[in-house]
Amino acid sequence: MSSNRNPNRNLAAEAARLPGRSDSASFALYNGTVYTPWEMFYGGVAVVGDKIDRVFSGDLPENLARDGGELLDCRGGLILPGFVDLHLHGSRGFDFTLASTDEIIRSVSYHTTTGGATTLMPTLVSAPLNRIKEAAERIRQARAKIGAPHLAGVHLEGPFFNPWYKGAHTEAYLKNPEPDLIEDLISSLGDILGMVTLSPELPHALEAITRLDREGIVAAAGHSGATLEEIEKAASCGLRHVVHTYSAMRRFHHRSPGILGAALTLDSLSAEIIADGVHTHPAAVKLFFRAKPPDKTVLATDALAVCGLPDRECLLGDKKIINKGGQAFLEDGTLAGSILTMNMALAGAVEMSGLSLEKVLPAATINPARVMGLDKIKGSLEAGKDADITVIDEHYNVLLTICRGRPYLIRG
Repeated sequence: MSSNRNPNRNLAAEAARLPGRSDSASFALYNGTVYTPWEMFYGGVAVVGDKIDRVFSGDLPENLARDGGELLDCRGGLILPGFVDLHLHGSRGFDFTLASTDEIIRSVSYHTTTGGATTLMPTLVSAPLNRIKEAAERIRQARAKIGAPHLAGVHLEGPFFNPWYKGAHTEAYLKNPEPDLIEDLISSLGDILGMVTLSPELPHALEAITRLDREGIVAAAGHSGATLEEIEKAASCGLRHVVHTYSAMRRFHHRSPGILGAALTLDSLSAEIIADGVHTHPAAVKLFFRAKPPDKTVLATDALAVCGLPDRECLLGDKKIINKGGQAFLEDGTLAGSILTMNMALAGAVEMSGLSLEKVLPAATINPARVMGLDKIKGSLEAGKDADITVIDEHYNVLLTICRGRPYLIRG
């Protein structure tokens, strides 16, 4: 059985014939190139219920061919772990800070079917705390309603930011992370709160990082003018991650490396990058992947509501975002988030870093899963893990997304 390098773009249509998910339903993907992501080989993946039953190399095993399960010929497509996106604000005109529950589901659906993301962390922009709480509750409702793809929680990007590095955030909403505010958010949002990005140099920030870490909530640094020494101190208190490396942070100087120097050189911190060629020059992407340990690199989209709507205007919180020519800006020309989906982020990272797909793929799969403590069940193709699988062609187009054993075929 030979591999065909022109994958059938009707793979999703074939998958639509699969029976509904059950504890015993089984199927197999075969005749593809499997990336686990650490290894690459010709073969496939067998699924039973919502779990991966086995990953096999070579042709379709005879027992799978005769056991009555459904078979999906990938015709040379690339069979990957489902992508994990820890930082996205919306798509298709819907901003997570403002969207209704149904609009959240439609936005997530676009990132899953078009971008191949099977685990996502809807991200809220800086806003009044009551608006943040209301948005988080709608995300909770969306999570309960859809089941899969998996919404790993809410990522609060702000409002605890240094105004000098606010980027596209509204300065009037920015606050210091005072203990009573942190306690209020922890108690109000409960288990839906997964990550908080803040500026570690602000008053009370170290206390906040310690408190968040104690609750198992990821404390991340961003929109920050912190020195390297301040980031080192924050890391000792539980800081674990840095968002959109290079963007909205103190610039590197050889005598004062700052937060950027910390992001690139502190091996205890994972760091994410927006590989769109707009936020980051190809040389900066190459430097990022050379500097960070392979298990600490994270790709994220930072996708805005204009994602999926070329040359349109949408909102980010209460600010107008303009998408023109593949770039998203505020009305005053400030660069905002991106229009990326995860398959595009992966393609950009491979091209700009000069590395192979096998080297970059962990940054879109197992590494972000590890940041959230989900790596035991997500992020790689291994027996017993959730059957989250993304099949792409050689041009990074998504052919099929499978979430917990079920083909995800709803278009956003």
